[in-house]
Amino acid sequence: MNYNFDEKTTTELCKIMGKNGSDKGNIDIINSLHNYTTFYYSIFNKIKDDKLRIFELGLGSFNINIPSNMSFMGNNGRPCASIYGWREFFPNSLIFGADIDKDILINEDRIKTFYCDQQNPQIIKELWSNPDLEDNFDIIIEDGLHEFNANVCFFENSIHKLKSGGFYIIEDIKITEEHLFINKINNEWNIKYPDYVFNLLKIPSTRNSFDNSLLVITNKS
Repeated sequence: MNYNFDEKTTTELCKIMGKNGSDKGNIDIINSLHNYTTFYYSIFNKIKDDKLRIFELGLGSFNINIPSNMSFMGNNGRPCASIYGWREFFPNSLIFGADIDKDILINEDRIKTFYCDQQNPQIIKELWSNPDLEDNFDIIIEDGLHEFNANVCFFENSIHKLKSGGFYIIEDIKITEEHLFINKINNEWNIKYPDYVFNLLKIPSTRNSFDNSLLVITNKS
């Protein structure tokens, strides 16, 4: 699938995520750590007023003892930044999230968050057994532990929660691990998950050539 968007043009979502302290994008999109918001805006803008169920794993812990923490952002970030950004961009949607850091979990208007260790299939199963998470999701974004095995574990134990026509997106795929995903898709997932389309999207960036790729998975069933 080909996606048409300009990774160098600031969008409404870039401004929203930057204002809320997310590293997905900001108003200075050329120098942003990631420019995912340019892509997200291209696929989500037409449905932003719909009543959706949105889930994001990885809420942005600043605990230095937790892998993939956001301490590198200093005062420019805050826990749950993307969750707040999604709530603002999708005014009629319910926003859910999960993280391994229990200290940053929040429950506010249209936002509910939960504990999850994405490397533990049993804990992932317990996450999805929560009554608030019983219904499936239009959008699932995986921004948790940025390691191949962890990404695979959460995907294989969570893809059943994606609605028909929905998007499941794995963020921050390292250039050194892209070949692992390609092999996994070609040799296993395309066979095991025939109702899903897998697209490894390498977004050009003037700042980040290390982990600015997304795996975009759509449910075509």
